Amino acid sequence: MPFAQIIWFVKLFVLVFVGGLAAIIAHRLLTGQINTTGLLYGTKKDGTKYFSPERLQLMIFTLGVAMFYLNNVTQNRTSGVLPDVPKEILALLGGSHAIYLGGKAYMMLLKNTKKGE
Repeated sequence: MPFAQIIWFVKLFVLVFVGGLAAIIAHRLLTGQINTTGLLYGTKKDGTKYFSPERLQLMIFTLGVAMFYLNNVTQNRTSGVLPDVPKEILALLGGSHAIYLGGKAYMMLLKNTKKGE
């Protein structure tokens, strides 16, 4: 079997495998088998739920970076090499995660301050 046919077969296999995983996840999300209730909400120690803007911005930014990178990958298909992620994007992604973690830390400190009063 020539090398080009092996590469074509592996590419096809990976495409079918990843597409199948995406289809399974999409089906389970649509049928409710994957629970997304409360995805954008945090829970305080007293059990009350609150909307978490940190989670929303983290989710939106992470999905945006993933789509940006996927777009770069599809545009550079002929080279056979994955494109580098720009340093600026990595810095922004790190900042996004820092905002999320800062919000979590703030809520933990706020809870501990109110608890001690």
